[in-house]
Amino acid sequence: MSDRIKVLPDEIPNIGFNLEAQEQLAVDHGIVFEHFAAIPSTIGQIDRGDLRRPDTLDTISENGFIYKKVGEFVGTIVGNNKNHNHVEGGILDTSVGRLILPKYYNKDCGGGEEIAMLPGDRVYAKAIEIKVPNYQKVEYKPKHSDFLQFPAKEVSMLQDSKGIDYIEGRHFKIDCNGNIEWIDGQKNPGIDPETGKGRLYGIRYTYIAFWYIHQLLNEVRMTNLGDSSQPARLPYHVTIQREYVYHNRNKPAPENKNTETKRTQEPPTEVLDPNKYEVKVDIRDFKD
Repeated sequence: MSDRIKVLPDEIPNIGFNLEAQEQLAVDHGIVFEHFAAIPSTIGQIDRGDLRRPDTLDTISENGFIYKKVGEFVGTIVGNNKNHNHVEGGILDTSVGRLILPKYYNKDCGGGEEIAMLPGDRVYAKAIEIKVPNYQKVEYKPKHSDFLQFPAKEVSMLQDSKGIDYIEGRHFKIDCNGNIEWIDGQKNPGIDPETGKGRLYGIRYTYIAFWYIHQLLNEVRMTNLGDSSQPARLPYHVTIQREYVYHNRNKPAPENKNTETKRTQEPPTEVLDPNKYEVKVDIRDFKD
């Protein structure tokens, strides 16, 4: 028995998580992000199941949410992929990456509080304009700004259905909401006489990229502090997704308190006289 080989030591080392090292991993190679938390908009609603808002018009929400900045933190994006899906009128970018973040907000913005995120929150890179390109088809609106898929910063090309090119600053400008505003007295795509609607035009522009929180990975992660049995919460990782929700912010109208709005389309015109025509309602009644 004396020549038995000893495989394991008498005491196994207690290998634990180093919380300071995890914070350092996220901070040392990261950049400052701004966190905008989402809250469902209830402006004008009097019942949770209401589809209409009888009290007032909600003009500040985006995609049904109101966003408020709650803090800043230093984080690192890893494993970012690129996936462009072509949809009608433009590009749908569903690129997903993993964001490694610390446990607390920066003290100068967020007060050093613990970071709390939910799917649907927005994350912006601070102190840098990450401009990315996009193109789409747009319909000219004679009396209103033309809404784009995302708020534009610069327009590089714009050409209408007749092949006429337009130049930013000469024929149109970008308004405060990132939409196309045509300059009075300058040429524009105009109205198509066949449809009575504004002509279509193609546009290529850049906008500021941001991300949505897509998923929380291991939202609750627990461990103990070294040799003690005192529990501690670890920072969670999140997956982020490039902006995939279309730019659909309601038109600014802070003074608008109307409870009714005009129809966006004319009501249908009745062209059949039930006393003059025989209306077929059964497929078996149709004649050759």
